[in-house]
Amino acid sequence: MQLYDKKEISRDFMLEGENGCLMPAMRVFTESIKFLRTHLEEHIRSKTDGIKPQEIDWVLTVPAIWSDPAKQFMREAANNGGIPNSRLILALEPEAASIYCKNLPVDRTISSGGRSTLDAFAAGTKYLILDAGGGTIDITVQEIKPDGNIKQIYMANGGDWGGVKVDQAFDEFMLDIVGMETMDKFRNEDKAEYLSLCREFEVKKRGIRPDSTAKITLRIPLILSEKFQEVKGVSLKDSFKSNKSMSWVGDKLRVDPDTAKDFYSETCRQITHHLNGIFQEPAVVDTEIILMVGGFSESQMLQEAIKSAYQNKTVIIPEEAGLAVLKGAVQFGFNPKVINPRISRFTYGISTNKRFRPHTDPEDKKQIVNDIMYCRDRFGKHVERGQPIEVGEVTDQRTYNPLKGDQRRIRLPIYASLSVDPEYIDETECSYLGDLEVDVSDIRGGCEREVVVGMRFGGTDIAVEAVVKSTGEKVDARFNFLR
Repeated sequence: MQLYDKKEISRDFMLEGENGCLMPAMRVFTESIKFLRTHLEEHIRSKTDGIKPQEIDWVLTVPAIWSDPAKQFMREAANNGGIPNSRLILALEPEAASIYCKNLPVDRTISSGGRSTLDAFAAGTKYLILDAGGGTIDITVQEIKPDGNIKQIYMANGGDWGGVKVDQAFDEFMLDIVGMETMDKFRNEDKAEYLSLCREFEVKKRGIRPDSTAKITLRIPLILSEKFQEVKGVSLKDSFKSNKSMSWVGDKLRVDPDTAKDFYSETCRQITHHLNGIFQEPAVVDTEIILMVGGFSESQMLQEAIKSAYQNKTVIIPEEAGLAVLKGAVQFGFNPKVINPRISRFTYGISTNKRFRPHTDPEDKKQIVNDIMYCRDRFGKHVERGQPIEVGEVTDQRTYNPLKGDQRRIRLPIYASLSVDPEYIDETECSYLGDLEVDVSDIRGGCEREVVVGMRFGGTDIAVEAVVKSTGEKVDARFNFLR
């Protein structure tokens, strides 16, 4: 979630543990990936000696709504964890789930609307994928092509409305019961007991169903009752004798089923509200199928909320919806071009200097280089928001020159915009992503050196290539999106 929430990501940003200790996020992700890599390699060695580590391709899944810096962060963490870039594939989670579900037999899905899975994934069929995880909700809309492959017809979107929101609702419920002072003391002074209560709710919430009539029972740690008595001067049990939505039995809190169901209300409301907007988009309006995947999609509360809100649509939920991403990622690794084209979420471009346009460009952006008037901060567009892009396609190659004769590297700031056709990089809807760095260490030709830069946006993350125009020589070019 921190990689989704952070607007600016650096290689050295810190994560805070439940115990308050700080550790570099890069180290946390690197060591986690390294453990998984070594565990698999050891398992393979114990079973066979016919597979070498350098023969293994690795697929790392990320939410489709993650930023480009977040994807680069994960790629570098995987590299640091011992997975070479040449053997690493990033897969977008809702896409991976879609690939898996498309090939499922009918008896491995739960479907509303009476439509079989075979019919649901026929050529020409459009469907919305709702990938509901613990942290985020990832949404994308796709269509089956005549050759059986998949094309994206609406850009990836979503938000932080995952299963954690249910946990937060329970946390707020407990806060209302015991008060801020008691809850803060409990969280900070007795973290083990606090985490124990959270884990117990994590288990119990899976049993909350739309048709539930029984109360859910939670063991309340004794230390929480003691801290409440210390702060309030009365016992926790006596304080809520008149509350009809809950009752106390020994050290157990019994919560009324309607109150328990209400823990899901806000996140379900946010999800359906967002979906309502998506279904009004011209490219999506005739989509009749919703495919629910991800661990949170196994919740009957979320399932019922989606089915109730969209009774005129077919809702398909695969068995073991929480494993759909994992299994689909393996299939994606064998055919990374199965989803083609994709729709660009942003307009991408480079901050560049262009010839100054009198009466058009702002005077404060005028600068003179070698007796020529330039306008700084112009948005040099490479691809625009909503544009379909083929996998591997080099979009809108552009030529750049160094401004100084002895310049050895061209640094091109990269920007993303929600606008289709931005003029300048400091417009409201523009944001700075990072830099594209191009090697021009051969200084022969001075300022006349021309480098043709092409970017590939059709993959799961952005790639770049650069060629010296006069010689055709490829030169090193790479993105640096991490501050």
